[in-house]
Amino acid sequence: MENAIKIKEKFVVIDSKDNVATARTEVDSGTLFIADDGSNIKAKSHIPFGHKMALRDIRKGEPVIKYGQRIGIATQDIAVGELVHTHNLSGERGMAR
Repeated sequence: MENAIKIKEKFVVIDSKDNVATARTEVDSGTLFIADDGSNIKAKSHIPFGHKMALRDIRKGEPVIKYGQRIGIATQDIAVGELVHTHNLSGERGMAR
């Protein structure tokens, strides 16, 4: 894809199970990326430094996986390229399962 950036140039992706990537720098809405699997991802909004972007569609109720670890549950459907944060993610840190 023309003008696409390799995802790992702007995001940290540690594990093949990850369904989110963590921004190494601010990312503008509309930026095009090529994922490791060859798929194309377009940032649907501005992604601030340190925040997460969905690498694939995540359905409401599904776990969110970062660095190979479950960090929470999607509170709504999250489309590939969307910002993943408190508006669509319920954290599980410190909660009994």
